[in-house]
Amino acid sequence: MPVPSSARLTETELRRAEELEAELAAKERAAIAEALRRKSRGEDRLGGAADHNAPLSVRAAHEYAYVARDVKHIAATAGLMVGILALLYILTNVLGVITL
Repeated sequence: MPVPSSARLTETELRRAEELEAELAAKERAAIAEALRRKSRGEDRLGGAADHNAPLSVRAAHEYAYVARDVKHIAATAGLMVGILALLYILTNVLGVITL
């Protein structure tokens, strides 16, 4: 166990501690401000600032717009794959161009 000390901090040490505390607080405020700027830029890219008073369904529609985009990409990829399989079927079984 550490032994408690009766020594007190000097005025210089107290001032240095206050400076460090102020510096850390300023860095924290800057980090919070940067996070807010980044968030607002992200919301601008998605179509404007979010209305926090809007119903959940409205906020979710804006927030998950990427899901609809991804589903469209998946459907396009699946369609392309089915088209390739159909072409291979026709080339191998109908026309006999490719023999296995």
